[in-house]
Amino acid sequence: MKKFMVALTGLVTVATLGATVPATGITANAATKKTTSTYVSPSLKVNAIYNNSKTIKGTATKGSKITVKSTKNAKKNLATATASSKTGKYTAKLSKTLKKNTNVYVYATNPKTKAYFYRIIRVQAAATKTATKKTTSTKKTTTKTTAKKTTSTKKSTASFSVKTPTGTWKSNTANKYSQVFTFSQKAGFNQTLYKNGKKVKTLVSYATYKVDAKTPTFWKITYTPKNAKKSSSFYMRFTSAKKFKIVNSKNQVVKTTAGVAPAANWTFTKN
Repeated sequence: MKKFMVALTGLVTVATLGATVPATGITANAATKKTTSTYVSPSLKVNAIYNNSKTIKGTATKGSKITVKSTKNAKKNLATATASSKTGKYTAKLSKTLKKNTNVYVYATNPKTKAYFYRIIRVQAAATKTATKKTTSTKKTTTKTTAKKTTSTKKSTASFSVKTPTGTWKSNTANKYSQVFTFSQKAGFNQTLYKNGKKVKTLVSYATYKVDAKTPTFWKITYTPKNAKKSSSFYMRFTSAKKFKIVNSKNQVVKTTAGVAPAANWTFTKN
């Protein structure tokens, strides 16, 4: 009888332990997974602007929102428009007359991603027609008449224009090293280092980038490599539509390093 009671007590104990063990669920990590989206700024081209202009015209990425401001942080807009969804062309009607030798800020913004790109445009003086005086003489003389020479005011803008950095740019060779920069709407910014023509390392890949045009030829590029939290930047000065130099924030040519390559002056030419 005692053996029977001990056995029965053991069965009760096992049943009780089994009932009190909690079930452990598996929580999916989807709620804590952080996802990031990468966006590329729109392209933007602005036609010359004069002090008698009624509108501002140009082309941009199709469907971009165009805004014109008197200063970078101005709350009120001078004009707004939307780039054509078929051609990318836009015409923004100005709300007031612009003064010559002042700057206007023209922005192109992606309405969905809010990524933007802007240009600083100098307002030029409108050309005026001047009557040319015709001088006639009735007597022949041996004195040479010197024609009055009219000199035009130098334009503050460059004789060339750069729309976007999109494309492949190859550097000069310094200490046997060279670089290739690639800017793409799809693949972002990529930087590759070469030595004696052979690839050494990809320094930057699939980085999102933003262009800050300090002047039409002096730009700041801010980029964030794929899966990186911190952004980096560099400055470029265009000497032609297909060539730029690496400079500092004061637009001065400086020596910079690239991966394992020693510091050098870099000049890039578009392929």
